[in-house]
Amino acid sequence: MAFFDKLKDMNEMRKQAKEIQGALAQEQVMGTSHDGAFKITMDGNQNLLNVEIGESIVGDKQTLEKGCREAFTHATDQLKKILATRFSSMLK
Repeated sequence: MAFFDKLKDMNEMRKQAKEIQGALAQEQVMGTSHDGAFKITMDGNQNLLNVEIGESIVGDKQTLEKGCREAFTHATDQLKKILATRFSSMLK
């Protein structure tokens, strides 16, 4: 009987994981570069939803790369804070 209990527990965990994934898909964060010329939007599942590049930096490869890194880092930092707040009770 213990085997069937474990299967039941696994199915419940899968169900909870899908619910969490669905909730995370509803979250959105925007990350910006330090100069504000580069913006990215991503959902709680870390899917990239949108990229905005300011006209002033188009064509400047080095600035684009730096802005992309800064915006992505900013967005992931925001997402980590949201995750810590929303799911901290699950870790206790």
